[in-house]
Amino acid sequence: MLVNYLTYVRPLELPVSFTVDTDIKDRVRAATDIVDLLGSYMELRRQGRGYVALCPWHADRRPSLQVNVEKQIWKCWVCDVGGDVFNFVMQREGIGFREAFQFLAERAGIQLPTTRNPERTRLATDEKLAMYNALQWAGEQFHRVLMDDADATEARDYLRSRGLSDESVHAFQLGFAVDKWSFLTDRCQSAGHSHKILEATDLSMKSERGSYYDRFRGRIMFPIRDSQKRVVAFGGRILPGIADTAKYINSRETRLFTKHQVLYGLDQARDAILQSQEAIIMEGYTDVIIAHQFGLKNSVAVLGTALGATHLKMLRHLCNRVILLLDGDAAGQKRSDEVLELFLHAQMDVRVLSLPNDLDPADYLLERGAEPLRAMIAQSSDGLEFKMRRVCSGFDPLLETHRANEAIEQMLGLLAKVPKSSLISDEAFRVRQDQILARLSKQFGVVESTLRDRLSSLRRVVPKSRPDRLQDDQPQAPKLVRPSDLLPLERELLELMIIAPHLAPIALERIMPEWLESAAAREMLQAYQQLESMGIDLAFDSVLNALEDASLKSLLVILFDKSQERQRFVKDTPEDRLRVLTQRMGERQEQMRRQQQENELGSERLDESEKLSLLNEMIRQARQRQGLQFPPEESATLNK
Repeated sequence: MLVNYLTYVRPLELPVSFTVDTDIKDRVRAATDIVDLLGSYMELRRQGRGYVALCPWHADRRPSLQVNVEKQIWKCWVCDVGGDVFNFVMQREGIGFREAFQFLAERAGIQLPTTRNPERTRLATDEKLAMYNALQWAGEQFHRVLMDDADATEARDYLRSRGLSDESVHAFQLGFAVDKWSFLTDRCQSAGHSHKILEATDLSMKSERGSYYDRFRGRIMFPIRDSQKRVVAFGGRILPGIADTAKYINSRETRLFTKHQVLYGLDQARDAILQSQEAIIMEGYTDVIIAHQFGLKNSVAVLGTALGATHLKMLRHLCNRVILLLDGDAAGQKRSDEVLELFLHAQMDVRVLSLPNDLDPADYLLERGAEPLRAMIAQSSDGLEFKMRRVCSGFDPLLETHRANEAIEQMLGLLAKVPKSSLISDEAFRVRQDQILARLSKQFGVVESTLRDRLSSLRRVVPKSRPDRLQDDQPQAPKLVRPSDLLPLERELLELMIIAPHLAPIALERIMPEWLESAAAREMLQAYQQLESMGIDLAFDSVLNALEDASLKSLLVILFDKSQERQRFVKDTPEDRLRVLTQRMGERQEQMRRQQQENELGSERLDESEKLSLLNEMIRQARQRQGLQFPPEESATLNK
């Protein structure tokens, strides 16, 4: 006899929430063609009624990513993940739902409503779009000049002398700003761009007399793009032989550009970083371009600023390892010390490589080629090992005790600054710490227990808040749940709700979320519950559009695909499958409840009267399951 599951009352408060109105999400999704969106990131090839592409999330040689045009969904059968346009952007860019939603709305030209000041919002959106257009136009002007203009002959010769190929110049859209006061300013209005917009993008400046003039003049121009491949700023290098001016200048920060939130070349390097799970950080634009030219396509550069916490947060969404490739000069060595503490807080594999003979990466590659550099990268040291080599070199620790003590304090001071949570959770770091302490003990002749005591003492006085400490204030790239992570009964339940949405409300009445073991299955069931309480249709398309969690979107799409395949081989009707599933899950839950009661009966936490009451309840439930009724007098006795 089954328990009457229809008596279950669903909770009013559910942990799953939807932050954006479903109708607006539907507008944005409908306005975003999945083929156009995915095609802007990768090369799509038509296959049958859909498209295929090389998956960016694994080293794909045969197209594994499939696009269903009718359903506007995608999936990779190797990674066993999928989704819609929203979570493709979320996973590709390492951002949360709201950022992906805003990006797609802007891309589709849909103005999002606001209750505060709609007119101000519209004007702000229009100005940003005008700035993007102006920057794109300027980049095209600079590139055309570099390719064709006689004024750019010296610039072309210089780029060739640095070893940059024509293919690289085109790929990175390098340009040249002629040495004239108003080259862009004179042309902008006829191209539909106002002087004020050029000033807002820092392409133009206003004199005291009120006239406008170009900020970049006589410089090779490097367009700086954001993760959506939009030009947001420029870097300009002066030609050799011109004195009394800065060698490099970058655009000043604008509404579109914050230098510590952008990495040069990331738009070109993203796929290679995703596939290799490794990023190489350099210091110069030319270094990055030459590196890509030599096949090191996972190379990026900082923009006139030190490597910072925000840079590592950006890369943490894309890869597991970061290599800081430093110039071999003294300045490069000094910079390693400046960022070393940052590495310790990154909680990712961050390594340091210093090039020999005062060479920068571009010169090293042009002189020696890519293979020696690849070999050096493979043998690069983590931050602690790099520091260890530096503090222990150049003196005899047994003779120069003062320098030896300074070296020990430097190393222990760095170890003490690692967040405590990292020490607890990161087994690899604990092993590395033990190795460092053992080496310090051997090299400096200090007992290891003494070093550990000193390290413990330093940890007690390290400030709890540090300006460079990485905080989790940006959304993490989700660890996607796959159907194989669910129990068979949980997969069957969700597949039934997908292929037979008219049965979903019945399933929600009969099955409680707490019956499900995996967190993802519980969250999916709770999401269905919340959608039903909001009066939203529980068809696959409606549920997919309403969900905002990237992992749940992926799970829903993969289960949809598998349920379609399974339907061809299953003879039972969805109604029969739901009835059997409900019975099996109810029996399983009842068995777990009985086991819990038996454990309680054998525990020492209950006194004799409580045990007797529990035993009577178990007998009553057993007889009820067997369809037996208690005699009135026995029932009265048990209830005393």
